[in-house]
Amino acid sequence: MERSLGIFGVALTLVLGWTLWDASQQEWERYQEAYYREAVRLAQKGSQKEWARNLRTEIRQLQLNGHTSVERCVTCHLGYNNPAFQNFAAPLRTHSALLKSHPEERFGCVACHGGEGRAVTTLEAHGQGAVAAKPLLRGKYMQAACYNCHGANTLPPEATAAVVRGTQLVNSYFCLACHKIDGEGGEEGPDLSRVGSHRTWTWIYAHTVRPQGVVAGSTMPVFSLSREEIEDITIYLMTLLDNRDRLRYLPLLAKRVVREPPAGAPAPSQQRAVESRVEFRYDGQKLFGGAGCNICHTVDITGGEVGPALTYIARKRNAENLERLLKDPDDILPGGKMPQLYLNELQVRALVGYLSALR
Repeated sequence: MERSLGIFGVALTLVLGWTLWDASQQEWERYQEAYYREAVRLAQKGSQKEWARNLRTEIRQLQLNGHTSVERCVTCHLGYNNPAFQNFAAPLRTHSALLKSHPEERFGCVACHGGEGRAVTTLEAHGQGAVAAKPLLRGKYMQAACYNCHGANTLPPEATAAVVRGTQLVNSYFCLACHKIDGEGGEEGPDLSRVGSHRTWTWIYAHTVRPQGVVAGSTMPVFSLSREEIEDITIYLMTLLDNRDRLRYLPLLAKRVVREPPAGAPAPSQQRAVESRVEFRYDGQKLFGGAGCNICHTVDITGGEVGPALTYIARKRNAENLERLLKDPDDILPGGKMPQLYLNELQVRALVGYLSALR
């Protein structure tokens, strides 16, 4: 008995010790150490190596001009202005050339990318954790952020085309018969004038696909919409902001007409090289909730009813099939309603690992 208790005590001590050691190092510290290590390796001059070795591991933040708020995205995204890191995986990758026309000290990160700028963990900063924050805007959904500053008249038409199409769809389906937008419309449904500030794009998308699967007892009908039409409506509704958010964008409003697409703007489908020397991790189960998958899908007894239940998804789809589905839903479900989530390779692997265990 005493021997068993002794073995149990030693095992418990080791587990607690490992847990405390693992918890003592923050996620952002690992990213910074990886960046400093790679900066030393890539340095071509002695002065550059000395600079990289002397960098301190600390929380970094941007104090935006004319704002009292700070954004700490650069705590993890250290290589955003270092051209040597253009082929690395996020968060070390160099930002596109858009920084030349959108300097970080004026615009910050959240105005274009969304998320929670004050957070220092990936899930919370990307709006995928427990903190009430907007998810990152990726791919087509970034047109909502462009429109908030530029409107429809200071960028080439293709830069905000989804917003324009979304507006036309809202009108063609007579959404204002039930909903108000800026004082115009009916009173059967909720006022949508500020919906972009009060809901995430994942919630709006899911609710548009199947309202009753998100809000029990909803009287909103299910419209026969394609995936592209749902995306366009979602992007348009994300531009409908409350006064607080409008005031935040006010100092950033574009005053100059841009005739050509912004230099350095990456195409949504552009693939980035992944630097294998740096190891980053995602928890698939946490990402499943944080990315909004649980708004549409049920696992066990938790989640939404917009899409099929995934409790036993691994019995139906293998890992390869799940990976293809997450990367390009239209490839596996042509004509379906599942949105493009613009996940990176590591996020896809994490989600596939989690879903493959659901048997």
